Amino acid sequence: MQNTIEKRTLSGPDLQYRLEQSRKATEGKALRTIRCPGCGFYLLDVEDYEHYIVRVKCRKCKFNDVIDTAFFRTMKKKQLNRLKKYSEELGKVRYDR
Repeated sequence: MQNTIEKRTLSGPDLQYRLEQSRKATEGKALRTIRCPGCGFYLLDVEDYEHYIVRVKCRKCKFNDVIDTAFFRTMKKKQLNRLKKYSEELGKVRYDR
């Protein structure tokens, strides 16, 4: 265990600078989880809602492909219910005029 701690502290100043800049860039951004499209198993966490194209492999079902994380956004239950209600209301509208 001590070897890994030493490796991290002995890494070059350039690497430490890049890690620090990465941490600063993620401050205040929303964290969301990407799950396997095949089985729903946890794959990774993504910051914010931008497009990131990532090659993933599921450890559970062996799904192995490239995904665009922007297409794997999830709605909160409140938003989903509002959307269902809205679509039901649209379905009841008649265009007899």
